[in-house]
Amino acid sequence: MRILIAIMFLVGAVLSACGDGAQTQSGPSPTLAGKAELQDVKPAQMVSLSLKELGLPAGADKVTPSGAVSNALLKDGQLRFSTPGDTGKDQEASFEIKSGPTTSQFHVVIRSQRPTSAEAYDDSTDNGYSSPDLIVDGLVANNVMTGAPLTFRMQGVSTLDLKEQSAGRITTDGNTTILVQLEKFWSFNPADSSFSISGPAMQRILDTLPKGSFGMHLYFAAKDGEFAASYDMQVNKAETRLSGNLLSERGDPVTSLAGREVLLNGVNTQTRAVAILDANGAFAFEHVLPDVYFLTLSDLHYPNVVSTSFPIYEGSTQAKVTMVVPPGLGIDTGAKAAAQRVAAPGSSAVRSSVTQDGKEPPSRDIPASKRSSPAAPLPADGDDRAVFSVTAAEQDRPVSKNIDFEVPAGTKSVDVRMTVLTEESRASAKNRGTHVDSWSYSVVGLPDSGLSASGLVDQMYGTGRIAERACVNVSEQTKNSALKISGSVSATNIGDDLLPTTTTVELTLECMRSKSSSTNLEVVSAKFLSPNKSSRHGP
Repeated sequence: MRILIAIMFLVGAVLSACGDGAQTQSGPSPTLAGKAELQDVKPAQMVSLSLKELGLPAGADKVTPSGAVSNALLKDGQLRFSTPGDTGKDQEASFEIKSGPTTSQFHVVIRSQRPTSAEAYDDSTDNGYSSPDLIVDGLVANNVMTGAPLTFRMQGVSTLDLKEQSAGRITTDGNTTILVQLEKFWSFNPADSSFSISGPAMQRILDTLPKGSFGMHLYFAAKDGEFAASYDMQVNKAETRLSGNLLSERGDPVTSLAGREVLLNGVNTQTRAVAILDANGAFAFEHVLPDVYFLTLSDLHYPNVVSTSFPIYEGSTQAKVTMVVPPGLGIDTGAKAAAQRVAAPGSSAVRSSVTQDGKEPPSRDIPASKRSSPAAPLPADGDDRAVFSVTAAEQDRPVSKNIDFEVPAGTKSVDVRMTVLTEESRASAKNRGTHVDSWSYSVVGLPDSGLSASGLVDQMYGTGRIAERACVNVSEQTKNSALKISGSVSATNIGDDLLPTTTTVELTLECMRSKSSSTNLEVVSAKFLSPNKSSRHGP
């Protein structure tokens, strides 16, 4: 009997595998691909990844994010998402992407650019011993020191006499100069072997420090020599409050994006923060360090298009920035209501701007011989070509232009040329200082291509030029209809009105290149805003 039952099951399995017409299926069985690891990304970043490079078809159906990322989008052959602000620790996110019956999973680490935890170091790890975790109470976000009391306590350590042999230092960020000796300010608590610095003492410490980032080095040792542990961490003195508003070209607050995020990126300090827009289009960041910043609206449909760049100078305690949303991005900017009002005579579109109470850097003495005449204009637009170019000449006034280009149906390819030219390369090293103009561009709508970059002109000294070129196949997208390309180009002349910087994007129908060449990208130097295996730099 058991043999008969076994034979019946075997016959049924064979018939099912061969398909005898007795069983039907509504479609192919779902399959689950293994989880792949993506290249690390940074906090407060707009990320665009090629689906093709991920091994997925451009027409993948759906993406579901989890972990630290809550919003993601599949568009133009890309996986797009926005990362959260820097918490001082690495964060993780996962993506489940469905393409027909196949589900693919991806994992990514959002790598902190300013770790806040105290890092222990000792020579005894070979013996299986590691220093206890150090808990530091009293610092605010990003390890900013305030006038609040500061306490140092090692987890799991108590009843050790650490008073006499312990020491602490605050040094310059390069650890070359001792600025503060903490043992002169702290007191020892024998009950839990902790050290505390009172609020008034912390204020005296802050009064001796300039704004910026510093190293904090701590050494704790027992009097009997049986215990010792050392720690390093980064701390900051940052007192600037950066507030801002999202405006339309008419200067009205954009009120339709409440709850959306704006991303702040400090180029030199690696500050990566996120703020939320309120019902009036306002936002704010606390404890901002002096630096050159890029500010970007988190928009997965038009990544890195709504953005601006500006400096925060030493001594500033209050800074106010406005960021303008151009028309044509599907965002309700109140244009219909504004159109009913009569514009003032001679009025023009509002531009992004920044005002602050700190002093700008001292003026530079640039001889006239070091200043070249303006670059010759590019050839005029034609039916198959368009040029989008801006030149930043006014001090600290961002200049931007929208990219709006239609690719006719039936077009095979589009040639994209991005260039940045700066006169700052003519300045001597002593005259550069903080006069580091910024530039950015973003081209959106082309399939499977993340053409967005930003940076400072100090990457370009010696050449004065950044160039990138790409030939993008659009035959599938223009088979039945026209294709719209959008985006923006921008530049900011930081510190003075000398030595301007120009950013240009040139779009031409049908790439002028030989069939033997492939992607044919020429990158002299660039900071890509999206992780890209072919790029030379991260953002």
